[in-house]
Amino acid sequence: MTCATRPTFDEITEWVADYEKTDSVAHATVHVLPQEDPEHEESGLVAIHLNHGPASIYLNVDCERTWTAALTERSGEFPLSGKHLIALGEELFTTGKLCEYLQSRTDQAAAAR
Repeated sequence: MTCATRPTFDEITEWVADYEKTDSVAHATVHVLPQEDPEHEESGLVAIHLNHGPASIYLNVDCERTWTAALTERSGEFPLSGKHLIALGEELFTTGKLCEYLQSRTDQAAAAR
């Protein structure tokens, strides 16, 4: 079953562009990608490739219009200097801010429908 209330790929792309006009995800690269799930192919997800950690974060919205973050799993140790640990923390914090922004835009869009 598809989710009629799930944001579309175009909406997500627009919202990320709007967010990046006034704020950004520190040190990281942000991409909006199409869903690979055939039941949700009209929607998208946001991929953040971290520069100070060997991982990516994927922001995804479910059928209840709730945004969540999934951190890709990496095995082994990844030693960081204090400076790099602070930068990784900034990446995580600002990714969280983007996730909250997307939730707010999703809630606004749902209320307008």
